[in-house]
Amino acid sequence: MILTRLRKSILVVALAGLLLLPTAGCARWGALAYALGGGRGQKLPAEYELPPGKLLILVDDPKEKVTWPRARTLLAKYVGEELLAREAISTVISPRSLAKFRQSDTKFENYAADEIGRKLGAKTVLWIEVRDFEAPEEIEEVSTAAKLTLGIKVLTTEEEVNPHRVRLWPTVGSGHLVESSLNAIAVNKTKGENAVAKELARRSSILVARLFYEHTLGDIEDDGV
Repeated sequence: MILTRLRKSILVVALAGLLLLPTAGCARWGALAYALGGGRGQKLPAEYELPPGKLLILVDDPKEKVTWPRARTLLAKYVGEELLAREAISTVISPRSLAKFRQSDTKFENYAADEIGRKLGAKTVLWIEVRDFEAPEEIEEVSTAAKLTLGIKVLTTEEEVNPHRVRLWPTVGSGHLVESSLNAIAVNKTKGENAVAKELARRSSILVARLFYEHTLGDIEDDGV
């Protein structure tokens, strides 16, 4: 009886302390509540609702952290499919259209992200930047054997609406961070670095997409993320 009361007190204090933090978003609240065993099944709102119109998903890896380039294409594909399935957006420019444009325009690498979107007819750009990628051959830690860290930004391509600032979300900082990881057991089941990169892209796509639609606390964990 005393132990039960103590557990309830710890949960209440932890959640109350989190709610007092001004920078704590819905995702952080949800992660803590889920870890403490409370709140499962609760609806969490989107961090940001994407504007209507065509969306371009642009995955940028400026330091070429991901050694298997196909993983970047798959990440964009998976995110687009998830957003469409959840009706968070109605139209996504295909990775194939982006690839054709990249190959046909020799100045592609000089274009800013919003300009690429504008040239492809997108109203909004979901810019995903690879910040870190680790898939070591020798696994030393059981908790995190491989990981993919991404920075997320949403940009507008409409110059006449916002000529001096193209970023829509987040309005400050270097981008919203999303990290997906695999433990040693999962890595051992996933044969090869390319397969690990593909699985991290799949998991990351769910985490990225759910930033933009209402979701239920616990559903991501049930999907194996």
